[in-house]
Amino acid sequence: MLLISGVSYAEDIPLTTSKGVLSGSIGTVSKYVYRGGVENDDIAIQTGLDYAHNSGISVGYWGSTLDYDATDENRHRGFEHDLYIAYGDEIRQDLSYNLQATAYIYHKGGTVYGDENKRKTTAFDVLGELAYKDVTFAASVLLADASFGNAGDVYLSAAYSHTLPKDFVVNASVGGSAYNSSRDDEIIQTTEDFAFNEARVGLSKDLAETGLVASVDYVVGGEDRLGEDFDNHVVFGLNYNF
Repeated sequence: MLLISGVSYAEDIPLTTSKGVLSGSIGTVSKYVYRGGVENDDIAIQTGLDYAHNSGISVGYWGSTLDYDATDENRHRGFEHDLYIAYGDEIRQDLSYNLQATAYIYHKGGTVYGDENKRKTTAFDVLGELAYKDVTFAASVLLADASFGNAGDVYLSAAYSHTLPKDFVVNASVGGSAYNSSRDDEIIQTTEDFAFNEARVGLSKDLAETGLVASVDYVVGGEDRLGEDFDNHVVFGLNYNF
C-alpha cells in the first residue's frame, strides 16, 4: 500500500470525534500497477477505511479487485484485502515518521503447491517511513515466505508530492527491491540481488468540492527478481474521499 497514498483536501469532511478521525475512500483506476507489476490489467475497483486515534495509532483496511486468483490460474477474478496497524508522530516541525504492519490477504487464496514445496498466499510486512516536508522515504520488509516473495525481501522507495495552484497536486515516486535469494525454491527463484522496479509521475485534481479526485499517472517499468522487464503504463483514476 505504500506509494498508494491518498491526498487530503480541505473539502473532505471525515468523521471526527474527540478521540480520533474516521475517513475512507472508494474509487476506480484504469489498471492496478504495484511495484512495476500489473495486478489488474482491467478497470479495478479500490476502497479503503482508516481510523486515526489522537494517540498516533491508526488501523485500517484497503482492498482492490484483481484480474487473477492467487491459487487458481483458471479463475480470472480475485480480490486483495490489506489490513494494517500503524503508529506515527512528528519528530519536529516538517519532520515525521510512520511505522506500519500490514497483512495481505487474497480472497479465495490459500496455498500454492509445487512438486516439493508449498507457500501461503497471505503475506505480512513491516514498513518504516520518514517524511520531510513534501518528500517521503520508506522501506518495507517481508516477514515470511509467501507465494510472491521471500522473507527478508526489502522494498525501498522515495516519493514527492506538491500542491500546485487551482487544486492540482503533482506526485512522483521511485522504488526498487533488494531480494533475498537464500530462501529460493521451485516456487520463487531470484537472479537479481537488487532491481529497480518502477518510477512514476502523476497529476491529480480535486473536482470542485465534490469529494472526487481525478488523477493520471505515467509508470515507468523496471525489472522483477528474475531480471525480466516490466512494461510502461498510463493509469487513470477517479476517487471519492469521505
